[in-house]
Parts: sequence; structure tokens; C-alpha cells
Amino acid sequence: MNGSPVVLPDVIWHDSVGSTNDEAQARMSLNDSNPVWIAAAEQTRGKGRLGRHWVSEPGNLYASLTWPSKVEPRRLASLSLVAGLAVRDAVIVTGITAPVQLKWPNDVLVGGRKVSGVLIETLERAGSRVVIVGCGINLLHHPSDTRWPATSLSACGITIEPRQMLENLRSAMHARLRQWADGAGLADIHADWMSVALGRGGRISVEGGRQGVFKGLSEDGALKLTLDDGTEWTHHAGDVEWLEQRVTS
Repeated sequence: MNGSPVVLPDVIWHDSVGSTNDEAQARMSLNDSNPVWIAAAEQTRGKGRLGRHWVSEPGNLYASLTWPSKVEPRRLASLSLVAGLAVRDAVIVTGITAPVQLKWPNDVLVGGRKVSGVLIETLERAGSRVVIVGCGINLLHHPSDTRWPATSLSACGITIEPRQMLENLRSAMHARLRQWADGAGLADIHADWMSVALGRGGRISVEGGRQGVFKGLSEDGALKLTLDDGTEWTHHAGDVEWLEQRVTS
């Protein structure tokens, strides 16, 4: 599937798996280039951003979408924004009433607490590139000892089975990827993302001790801020401390 998906990719479901992203990479390594969702209700070796362990108890949803892409790497970096919006859309469909926001670069928050994260990986193979979009959504369980407070849909009064949430996510991701259109629709993605961004217009601190006001996103999805001395800074990777969270509806 080069370009935006035309049809919803098929699903390979596992009750339990090591990591859906690892399963997706293994499938692509076998020269299976068909787009597909690898999904499970439990992971035994879940992984998150920056190599961190992702707590993966049974009853939640863990899903990875794979597809071949010819999009240039600079534009692929914005896929975390696309995926975050898709997960948010899938959560809202459940009827949840608490505010659902996005935290840069790849977290979905409900009532200011993390309910989902996204992990984007790429696999280079014989001159082609395969994109893997991994999503974990806390449906039934959530960890209690995380760097950022976490929650689950169950804790917010929403009961939904992993397979049903996967259908929500498949439809939402399909729509958002078509909107993104290999980067041609990036301006609309940016506008939608910023409209529900945690801390927009507020003060943040990034690695290296820099502090400033969160002003927006660069073309590749990096965080833009105005430092206290008035200069502009673009933050591409690393942790961010939100000094003003501004949780809104």
C-alpha cells in the first residue's frame, strides 16, 4: 500500500504475543508486503518510546499497523501525530465524557492521565520502506508507577472489549491516514492536533534545561517553543515537562 490506504487492512489477532511491533517486523522480514493489523489483548514483551518497557496486561488493546511506503522520512516523522489523532477518535467513539487530549509527541490523555501511547518504527528492505504504527490502549488496566499518571477506559466508566476497540481504531486510522495523504494533508493534521494539544500556549521545559512557551509544531511534527529570551527553539526528541498542563475539553 504505497500512499493512503484505499481499503481497511486485514487483521491477524493473537490472544497473547511478545510484541505486536516485533510480530509486524517479523512478518515484513518474510517479504509479506500486504498491509495488515497485528493485534492482541496481551503482550509479554511490550515496548514503548525510547526503548522503555510498556506494561501490557491482558484485557487492553495492543495493535500494530504495517504498510510499505515511499513517503520521504522527513514526512514520516509526522505519523505519530496522525496516529495520536486516530487513537483519540477511537476513544471518543466509546462515548467517554472526560476531555481527551494529545500530549507531544505520542500520548493520548483522558482527564489529563495517559490512556494510550504510540510507537512508530520503520523497516528498510531492499530499497523499500515499511512503516509500523504501534498503538497501546488501556481498556481494563493501567499501571500505577509511571512517569506520567495513567488511567484506563474502565476507570473512566467505559467498558469495551479489545476486538471492538480495534474496529474503532481501524476505522479511525483509515480516515486519518487518508486525511494525511502521504503528507499532503499535513496542515490539516497539524491544526486538528493543536486544537486538542495539552499545554498549547503554556510553558514547558525540554531536555537541556530550556524553558519557553509551546507555540506549535514544525513540518515534521517537532515541538516549537519561544524561549524566555525570545528566541525560537525546535525540539525533535526527548522528554518534555509540562509546566502548565491546561487540561481542557
